Amino acid sequence: MKTIILDTETTGAREVDRICQLSYLVCDEQGEILEIHNNLCTPPLAISFEAMTVHHITPEMLIGTPECIETTAFKRLVELNTPDNLMVIQNAEFDLGMLAKEGMKLEMKLVDTFRVLRALHPLDTPHGLQFKRYQWGLYHKEQALIDKLGIEIKAHDALGDVIVLKHLYEKLCEDHSIETMIELCSQPIILEYIPFGKHKGKRFEEVALEARNDLRYMLEHFDLDGDLRATLLHHLETTKANAIITIGFGKYRGKTPAEVAQTDPAYLTWLLNNAEQLDDETREAINNVLNA
Repeated sequence: MKTIILDTETTGAREVDRICQLSYLVCDEQGEILEIHNNLCTPPLAISFEAMTVHHITPEMLIGTPECIETTAFKRLVELNTPDNLMVIQNAEFDLGMLAKEGMKLEMKLVDTFRVLRALHPLDTPHGLQFKRYQWGLYHKEQALIDKLGIEIKAHDALGDVIVLKHLYEKLCEDHSIETMIELCSQPIILEYIPFGKHKGKRFEEVALEARNDLRYMLEHFDLDGDLRATLLHHLETTKANAIITIGFGKYRGKTPAEVAQTDPAYLTWLLNNAEQLDDETREAINNVLNA
């Protein structure tokens, strides 16, 4: 099995975002580096100024470079893209999406270090690559590897991030087996703790029982990745029978239907007939109170 440790830099244009740098290391099962690939390439649209402020790749640097699919890095990656090999990426959803725009669908096994961190180190936040670089002292190993490889690293470019990612992956391998991480990343991960916002650090189950409207709001208004969406749906469903159902909007926001019924039962009837945003769960709870 070969391990491909990969990162991309892109144009930063959101829905039409495309690759402008493709970098990766190819390692053997002992972690020894067999190949280094690092190509700038010409994307089909301009690099945004916002992206330039991060990776410092300018249009002038791309003059004369081929399209991504014509680079030696991409062509070799296609050759390596078999089920026998392993891809390691930090936040794979993004980079795999970029590769898909170039026509490549991942056939390799996958370890997404961001998802592994979030699942197995849930309270040790943030889970960003650069934060872990300093928190875990990974930067102490970088210069020796850079000197050994004889490469030049620029701040925040893809090859520099690949070097950091290699050390992060090796650190994770000290505590978790490769097989465990591959299995973890092969399906949606049901997270235990909320990683951000006003409920950060609380258990999803706890919030689903006591403040489930907050979780519904996240589902409806946040741009969630697959794990977070699966987690919210899971905890909302599994806690349904024991949850405290409250009204999520209006003058009685945060009150249970039973509490509102004591002072203003007509309002509950009005909600049933007029509130389009009333979810099925709250509607059922109101009906139960009015029919009791």
